[in-house]
Amino acid sequence: EKFPLVVFLCGFGENQVSWQTNTMVDLLLEKNKVAAIFVNGENKWYLNLSPIEKWYDFIENDILDFVYGNFRNVSRDMPLMIVGNSMGGYGALYHYLKNPSKYQACCALSPATKPDYLDESKFGTLKELFLANKDKKLNCYISVGDKDFIIDASKEFDKFLLDNGIDARYTYVKDYDHSWNLWKEEIYIVFDYFRKLGL
Repeated sequence: EKFPLVVFLCGFGENQVSWQTNTMVDLLLEKNKVAAIFVNGENKWYLNLSPIEKWYDFIENDILDFVYGNFRNVSRDMPLMIVGNSMGGYGALYHYLKNPSKYQACCALSPATKPDYLDESKFGTLKELFLANKDKKLNCYISVGDKDFIIDASKEFDKFLLDNGIDARYTYVKDYDHSWNLWKEEIYIVFDYFRKLGL
């Protein structure tokens, strides 16, 4: 039996066990017969920041090649999805939009849409990447709590998506902030979203 694969990206200051420690993701993976990779991005925004910090390449080449090459239950002919929270939400959007034919869906929970202390012009901004995919059907779920400290930036980004006719919009979750209080609930929505897409 072969399973779809989800790449989980963690937030700033967290590591590869954050999703498993703070949510019921393991049970959801088992229930839905989905395999997963949990990535520690070491606060590098999942980008190629230097010749020795190639986190973009690590995900797109190294880790996927390793998993597909070593585990017979996952295969490139099965759906591939990517999920992230906060900094990981940025990474999920970036990787999905750079590789729309590779990933079948993306879920970005409370994504930090502008990386701190980084010159985005070196990598391409999320806005530029969304515009480059403007005419595509995007399977992209984005959510944020209405009490999140990044709510203003999120609303601005949502307006950009709407104004440019891009096939992606934010879901606003009432009474939640930028924390696992929200993300541990949203993980159920993520799997519901995948099921609705038939993945």
